[in-house]
Amino acid sequence: MPSPLKIILVKPRNPDNIGAAARAMANFGLAELALVAPFESDWQEAVNVWRREASVSAIDAMDVVNSAVVYGSVPEAAEDCAQLLGTSSLHRLKPGRDVILLSEAPAFISAAQGKTGILFGSEKTGLTKEDLSFCRAIINIPTREKQPSMNLGQSVAVLAYELAARGNALKPSAQRERREPNLVETEHTVKLICARLGREAGPHWGREAQVRAIRQGLLDARLTKAAMNALNLLLKSQR
Repeated sequence: MPSPLKIILVKPRNPDNIGAAARAMANFGLAELALVAPFESDWQEAVNVWRREASVSAIDAMDVVNSAVVYGSVPEAAEDCAQLLGTSSLHRLKPGRDVILLSEAPAFISAAQGKTGILFGSEKTGLTKEDLSFCRAIINIPTREKQPSMNLGQSVAVLAYELAARGNALKPSAQRERREPNLVETEHTVKLICARLGREAGPHWGREAQVRAIRQGLLDARLTKAAMNALNLLLKSQR
């Protein structure tokens, strides 16, 4: 049975960290790795290093490395996911989404009808507000206040252990099927709403914070795919 988890690294900078993340995934039986806009030089270096000397960081994890897929944006990487969860130490920003403890994550994931994507930010900045606006909630790994952030590879290892190594916690509970739109479909609706509001409110409408608020509102509403399609028809009919 395929894993219900997809690890997504946003703008990873260090090839060793990408390899360490792949190794941690292999440790706990996770196979699906996605990269969003990795720095081209670093990614090329990582490929060369892994092919020449896999023992540097991706020990016995070349299957994860070789099957990793590169995407241009978060919605593209998460198109096949039922939901997306972000990770953050929260020491640089105030959360704009619900925060769940690491210990609560397995139960949260088991309620999803389909695959869950786990989003990790760049080593330099972590996930941005824009990145987190695509997420249903934020997973926070409890750490000491004096050292709140973790290395990217180590963060993936901790999450992989908690979410995958405890196998039974991820078995889906019995519930009715609920088809929800993916992020690409949600972004289509966000654009329709923004276009409509732009016509009504004028050219000064549409700041990043306003667009994020609409995206987050749609995610929080948890509309079914049928309901989202109906909303799209309504928006198009009132142009």
